[in-house]
Amino acid sequence: MRAPSASPALPSANKSYKGKVTFDNFEKNGEYVPATAEKKAQNVPKPIMPEKVQELSIDGIYALIGYWISSFNYLALTGDIEPMKKTDLSTDYTKELEPMIKLYETGRGWIYDTSEPMSVYLLTDTPTQIEGDRIRYFWRARSLVDQNAKRHLTEGDNRDKSLARAEDSQGQAMRIVVEYKEGAWFMSTQEDKDADKGADSASPSAS
Repeated sequence: MRAPSASPALPSANKSYKGKVTFDNFEKNGEYVPATAEKKAQNVPKPIMPEKVQELSIDGIYALIGYWISSFNYLALTGDIEPMKKTDLSTDYTKELEPMIKLYETGRGWIYDTSEPMSVYLLTDTPTQIEGDRIRYFWRARSLVDQNAKRHLTEGDNRDKSLARAEDSQGQAMRIVVEYKEGAWFMSTQEDKDADKGADSASPSAS
């Protein structure tokens, strides 16, 4: 039987991507008004998928990760999951994130005291190639919930509650897995069960 051919390695980026993931490709409609305990956010900038995700490069992977976390934050502030669906066509995020979607759909509440509910920090300079005939990479990362972020409910007890739990102060280790197919990068995220917390000296702290 013929062994599958190895996928090509991406060219060296000659730079480090380590640290907080940033993103700046948004559609703006009116002046952004952050949410408060009295009212939800208005005119939240909507992330737009960068053309760079079509590049077979580390820059392309980074652009996708930036779009993904920005789409998650957009969902957290608006209840709109459509941008996030574009990051992984094979995964139905709707079921996994239904509580957040329903929070807005039903008018029961919203997220406030933050414009960036979650941040992602890359723990290595570049991603690691996954062996096989598909073009796949993983990037060690850590997600961090904004310690100031709160959830407001319009009725019931305990109407205002912090999004972050005590154990979230150091963030959650994760592997961001991406694959290049059909002319673009797509992704899925999984918890990094093999993370050595003692080795993650570069993990962020709340600022």
